[in-house]
Amino acid sequence: MAGMRLMAGVDGREGGRDALALAKLLAQTVNATTIEVEAGKFGDGPPAEVLKEVAEAEQVDAIVLGSSHRGPVGRVLIGSVADELLHGAPCPVVVAPRGYASEPHEGLRRIGVAFDGTPEAKAALREAEALAAPARAEIEVLTVVAPPAAVPGVAGYVPVDPPDADRILTDGVNSIADELAARGRRLDGPPGTTLAEACEDGIDLLVAGSRRYGPAMRVLLGSVSTQLIHRAPCPVLVVPRP
Repeated sequence: MAGMRLMAGVDGREGGRDALALAKLLAQTVNATTIEVEAGKFGDGPPAEVLKEVAEAEQVDAIVLGSSHRGPVGRVLIGSVADELLHGAPCPVVVAPRGYASEPHEGLRRIGVAFDGTPEAKAALREAEALAAPARAEIEVLTVVAPPAAVPGVAGYVPVDPPDADRILTDGVNSIADELAARGRRLDGPPGTTLAEACEDGIDLLVAGSRRYGPAMRVLLGSVSTQLIHRAPCPVLVVPRP
């Protein structure tokens, strides 16, 4: 990831300062260049569209944003601009929790990955590897077993067996490059809430994939990544569909 370019969406409010603080931390971690963009100075259109256009023109590797100023301190909460960018951005989007700039951060020591074995989750895992290598960070693969679902059947509602979470988790950990420290953790509960709660345990960045349907190479929030964006206590990075 050396030589990558990060774009921070800034304004005069707290969210802009949080975005810039996170962008600088990531830049130091991966030896990247940070571009500061205030949408109003780059065009007269809607801020999200201006940021997308600048990201494509400058060929940036990730867009870094802050949370809504109305959300609770220490939590990620997207505002209108972030919400639009998280539905169609041409590169990964990272959102910092509110108040991120006011707290000290030592870098990326543990990177969590929401992993369910899908191509989108595998793309998230590869992004986590690229960040973990220069940071010498540990990757924690997080696989959630949701409560059994039920579908209509001849004899009423029939429980649906969950996928083999242990096998998925093992496959994810085993796919990580040997030179990187990695471990897996199985979680039980509603995926979005459960993953967000797992981040309370010292995870510095959570990486998640986009939803499974939609145009390739675009960020597209699914239900789980939407919940993560609203609940996580650490920065959340959403990767475009492969």
